Amino acid sequence: MSEKNVESVELGQLDAGEASKKLAVPQTLDVVKDVQLRLTAVLGEASLSVAELFALSENSILPLDRLADEPVDLVLDSRVVARGTLVIVDDNFGIQITEVITER
Repeated sequence: MSEKNVESVELGQLDAGEASKKLAVPQTLDVVKDVQLRLTAVLGEASLSVAELFALSENSILPLDRLADEPVDLVLDSRVVARGTLVIVDDNFGIQITEVITER
């Protein structure tokens, strides 16, 4: 194994005013406002065995774990970010936001 030359480095002081001027990320969200994200609307979930899965066919009904009047979760990166009511807009489904989750 070759010998490594290791030297110590002495770091100078940096005051808070100087540090805030040199931030790599701007203080506004303008830099990321055009980034596309995929939200998923979750109506509910079902748990079933492989045999039950293979038994599903056209016109089968799969009951979900939520009641019809419960809110739909909007999920971003496995985290619920909002809840809302399922609506129909023209010929499409939509979500009317009723709650925005702000806690972390």
